[in-house]
Order: sequence, then structure tokens, then C-alpha cells
Amino acid sequence: MMRTGFVIALLLLATASAAIAGGIKDGTLSAYSNGTNIVVRWMSESELDVRGFQVERRAGVDGPFILLTTPFIPAKGDGTTYEFVDNAAYRINDNLYQYRVTAVGNGSTYYVTVNHRVSSVRRTWGSIKAMFR
Repeated sequence: MMRTGFVIALLLLATASAAIAGGIKDGTLSAYSNGTNIVVRWMSESELDVRGFQVERRAGVDGPFILLTTPFIPAKGDGTTYEFVDNAAYRINDNLYQYRVTAVGNGSTYYVTVNHRVSSVRRTWGSIKAMFR
């Protein structure tokens, strides 16, 4: 009987640990195009063991992800709403992007896909400005 109680206590502890290890609250990761840039938003749930968040992007659904946040967005506390503005997306000649947000520290990874139409005028002007930076 004592052993059964111990096993149940361990299972409850493991379940509780898994529940708070998330990092990003389910259903809160979103991305949208504001016509110029792409805005990625999420809300943290438990930030236990989370030092911050990394945001990566790829054009389309294949190919490598590119790290956009170096080193990472620092964690601010449970229940915080985070926002990352991708102001470099206009340079890519594609209109489907996939973003990957990883909670640094516990390794939880989340994905979101967004459509973003890039005007050739914006892309060209941005390229010209980039030459003089």
C-alpha cells in the first residue's frame, strides 16, 4: 500500500512537471502581415526553466530556418505577451512564411505559418536603402 502511494505521488509529480514545462500558452502563437512587416505574437504560460525565446523564419514550407533573434528574447515572467516584428521579410520574394518559436531552457518548440504579400516597390526600395547602411 505504501509503495502504491509512492508510485501515484511520482506520477502526479511527473504530470505536474510536464504541465508547467510548456513555455508558450496553447493557442496564443499567431503571426500576421501588416502590409509591410510580419508580426509574431505569443503569450507565455509557465516560464519555469525558460531563459527566453528564439524566433526563426523560413520562406515556404521547405528549407532551413534562419535565426532572427540573437541571442534570444529574454523571459519576462509568466503570462507575458511577447511580440516580434520581422522587418526583413520584405526582402524575400515569397508570400508564405513559417515561423518557429523555441523556449530557450526547456526546448519546447512551436510553429506558425503566415501569408505575406511583398510589393516589388517595397522590396526594391528596401534593397537600395540596405546598400547604404
